[in-house]
Amino acid sequence: MFGSSAARYASANVALKVCLFGPSEPTPEEFRSREIFGAHYDEARITRVLDDVPACQVLSKHSIESYKELEKLSGIDFHSPVGCLFMGTKNGAFMLKYVQNAAIHEVPLVDLSNRETFEERFPFLKLNDNECVLFDDNGGGHINPRKFVSAQKKVAQMQGCHIIDSVVCNAELLQDGIHVVRTESNEIIKAKRLLIATGAFANLKKLDVLKPLVLKRCETTAVMLRIPEDEALRLSSMPAVIKRNDETSFGAYILPPVKYPDGKYYMKFGGSFTFESGKELETLEELRKWYISEGDETMPDILVPFMKELIPGLKFTDISRMTCVTCYTPTDLPYIDRVSPTVTIALGGNGKGAKFSDEVGRIAAHLSVTGQWDSELPQNHFRTIFQKTF
Repeated sequence: MFGSSAARYASANVALKVCLFGPSEPTPEEFRSREIFGAHYDEARITRVLDDVPACQVLSKHSIESYKELEKLSGIDFHSPVGCLFMGTKNGAFMLKYVQNAAIHEVPLVDLSNRETFEERFPFLKLNDNECVLFDDNGGGHINPRKFVSAQKKVAQMQGCHIIDSVVCNAELLQDGIHVVRTESNEIIKAKRLLIATGAFANLKKLDVLKPLVLKRCETTAVMLRIPEDEALRLSSMPAVIKRNDETSFGAYILPPVKYPDGKYYMKFGGSFTFESGKELETLEELRKWYISEGDETMPDILVPFMKELIPGLKFTDISRMTCVTCYTPTDLPYIDRVSPTVTIALGGNGKGAKFSDEVGRIAAHLSVTGQWDSELPQNHFRTIFQKTF
């Protein structure tokens, strides 16, 4: 999502020739033989301005503000602004942090902590006596990451961007200052500048132009409930939800029912905030095996009771799991950095990359092309941290 966004913004400059590398989503038949995967193979990801990291609020705000323009330019609708609900223990650290961060960047919120108001707005959700509620209705909700990437690529292509459906196997800098990029399907492209947005797969392919970065890649499992159509209709006004109980140190994110390519409705949810990060993945083979697996089999036992409490009488017909990989940086912010005069990187979503990917791509593209930092956020907050060698 970072790379397609950057390609769209860079290719808007008519003076540039831009090329975007990356493999298309594998078909079900191809999936188990694939080595490189994208994190956007999904129909719904939470988007919202309010965040526990103030800088992420700025990135998210600008990204959400750009959605309508991208939808209009591409003709692809990917944004569902149903709002995002934050639920937590009254006077608990979780909610207080969000209130404080909202004040820092003047994020408008609606307080729905009054039970009568809450039940009138969301009669299918349960509010406990010890909980309070904040509602981010400023473009919050969810986006379809598949359609988001398609929209970015479509506009980039309309602007003259060449898209190569392949995996880069090496990139090196020649003595004359030109980069040679080679792909697994034997394409060779020469370029004056490179922008690397490889996500969790950074450090795992030989790129002579980039030293190893400090990154942590962790297993992530989402639980999927298949919802009957009448239940999806009952919950049709449901927002995205982020909930934590400070007393039990338990939290989760929940997406409303979304129609998937098989024509069925699913609700996706996963543990958040309080779970220890999943097992760290260190090699390309470990990432590959995780992506083609069915994930952590214990997650439904942990999370389904949580869902049943939040949505009394919830009806579902099947339970499945979805795997992904979360890419963490030491700063809790993405790396957006020009690591050499001709190489820029944009990667490390820290579990939030989908919602602010448009703005990350815009900043990175501008930095790559001009060498200038174009954001009100401090540039040094997004500097790369390289692995030390002894």
